[in-house]
Amino acid sequence: MFGVIHSNGSGENNFPVERLPNLYDELLSADPEHGDVAVVNDDTGWCMSAHRDGRLVFERLGTRGTTARHMIPVSKAGVLELWKRLTRGDVEGLLKEPWRPSYTEKGSSL
Repeated sequence: MFGVIHSNGSGENNFPVERLPNLYDELLSADPEHGDVAVVNDDTGWCMSAHRDGRLVFERLGTRGTTARHMIPVSKAGVLELWKRLTRGDVEGLLKEPWRPSYTEKGSSL
């Protein structure tokens, strides 16, 4: 099972996979305060959030950032493919992707 977090901060369970492009498109009108949307795999606790700046963050919830990693830039098609893998629970495969440590590059203003 998985859920999503919309750009307005609300959550939704049992979100249809075919609507993931709509979730991503929320970034087009997201305000700076809520500039991300996310997919959460409920079984594993891993979350992947796409940000307005093209950044994709992958982390296990409840670990206080110790598992956070990111990629930038990631295309919409790339985000959708990675999200679909997360919905299927492919955490082991996702961890092998070329992530960089933490939420963003050191020295960034984010």
